[in-house]
Amino acid sequence: MMSALFYLQVTTLKNAVLARLRRLRQPKYFFAAVVGAAYFYFFLFRHVDTPQHRPLQGAPVSLETVDWPTVLEPLGALLFFSAVVVAWILPSSRAALAFTEAEVAFLFPAPVTRRTLVRFKLIKSQLGILFSSLLFTLISNRWTFLSGSPWIHAAGWWLIFSLFNLHRLGASFSRQRLLEFGVDARRRQVVVGVALAVFGFITWFVLRRTLPVPVEANLADGEALWAYARAVLTVPPLGWLLWPFQLAVRPFLATDGGAFLAALWPALLLLAGHVAWVMRSDVAFEEASVELSRKRAERLVAMRAGKWSGQTPVKKRREPFRLASTGAPSTAFWWKSLVSAGPLYYPRNWLAVGVVLALGVGWLGRDPLYRPVLKAVGVFAGVLCGYGLLFGPIFGRRGHAQMLERFDLFKSYPVRGWQVVLGELLCQVMLLSVFEWACLGLMALAIGLSRPGDGLTPLVIASGAAGAGLLVVPLAGLLFALNFAGTLYFPAWLGATTQPGAGMEVMGQRLIFFVVYLVVFVVALAPAVMFGAVPFLLLELFFDQLALAVVLSALTATTVLTGELAFVLWWLGRRFERFDVSEEMPR
Repeated sequence: MMSALFYLQVTTLKNAVLARLRRLRQPKYFFAAVVGAAYFYFFLFRHVDTPQHRPLQGAPVSLETVDWPTVLEPLGALLFFSAVVVAWILPSSRAALAFTEAEVAFLFPAPVTRRTLVRFKLIKSQLGILFSSLLFTLISNRWTFLSGSPWIHAAGWWLIFSLFNLHRLGASFSRQRLLEFGVDARRRQVVVGVALAVFGFITWFVLRRTLPVPVEANLADGEALWAYARAVLTVPPLGWLLWPFQLAVRPFLATDGGAFLAALWPALLLLAGHVAWVMRSDVAFEEASVELSRKRAERLVAMRAGKWSGQTPVKKRREPFRLASTGAPSTAFWWKSLVSAGPLYYPRNWLAVGVVLALGVGWLGRDPLYRPVLKAVGVFAGVLCGYGLLFGPIFGRRGHAQMLERFDLFKSYPVRGWQVVLGELLCQVMLLSVFEWACLGLMALAIGLSRPGDGLTPLVIASGAAGAGLLVVPLAGLLFALNFAGTLYFPAWLGATTQPGAGMEVMGQRLIFFVVYLVVFVVALAPAVMFGAVPFLLLELFFDQLALAVVLSALTATTVLTGELAFVLWWLGRRFERFDVSEEMPR
């Protein structure tokens, strides 16, 4: 039976490759495939033959002397442990294996044992694991701090991905068994959460008694920082907990063939134990797998029909605010988007997270010994703020693609085009702005309590965070407007990037859109920076008022960006009014 199932997988792979090659006959896919192939060559394949263990160019001397395998092993184990904990806490559904509708129709009624189905699923998952291992090997080959050959890295990635896939599958079977014993998802999450809290308290208590609190010397250079981090992760009982996860990542960090073979057999024993755990878990998964395959098939059909959401009906949600019978049309679109967003927009959720973070930072700020930690928290919040502003609008592209489903309905409303565009952007801009404001507030609070000196008084830090918060709203509006422009000018192309069956050409399309994001970001900021620099230079050079200079320059730049956003809304509104779905998307 396994030989027939193996033949099925080989034939499916061959047909999938042929279908993607035939798709390249369309110019939009061919051009994007060229861009995607160029990206893979210049950033991945071009560096395959380069030496592995090179000194860190331009890095401090302290980083060159770090013994990276001994440092990265506990850090990798901690990441692996975090992923495993998520697999035990978050899922609340029954155990289900992902089968296609054709596989369900032919295999489930067939005289095939449950273990054979599980074995078939494990073999099928190897294709994705091998591809992921190859991709991550190409990426890690560029990491100059790693030694070892690409073959060692490929085998290490394969072991890590295979172990995680097996553990996730075994965890789903164990969750199903607990459900049969009356332990529902809520009770399981409470038990795991309490166990983690107790373990965290014990670890903190032991660390307080065995390791000194980090001081400036521990964060002075890279070598001292990594040494302290390794000491924290290897102190019992945390070191005992991370020990099996260190066995899983140790082959990837091997420096030569001998070290790899020495680290391989414990990882293979872990892998064999997980295989035995999964194969001996006699859990009924057929009913849940049939339901899962049905939902996936319905979503696939909806996406191919142009309905990119493919979502099943959700339960009724309460309205964010009472919508008046008359008022600005954009407010109605904003209200609709907030209802669709669900609990994400609830103010109490954002307030609770903000209060917890502020209390944690304030608690660290009470002890001068924790001020180096506060600096790290402030830097992390600043980096998160920057990444959120750049990548947040990219994740909102699917929402604008879904708008094409209701485009005929929108066109029938007696409203101006710019009002529709503004209403569709308001919710996304608001959510991203709240996230950015939270990160900016956390950064300002952490840096202010760490007392950095160098003229950075609390007033200057607060004014800087307030000025950056002013710039967030129009910048987010301009970046989200780019998604709307892509929907109106390239509807078929935008739909292709959100449909299933993504290939290299879809990767190329996303890269093209990301480059356009960066260009728009720079072009929009250029005039705002030029105009905003005038009051900043006047007040700082002649009056020595840094805080006031920051605020006034931010207000000036925000005014320029708001004018740019108003022009973009008017321009997109004109395009919206002239847009004809039957001409742009004949299907």
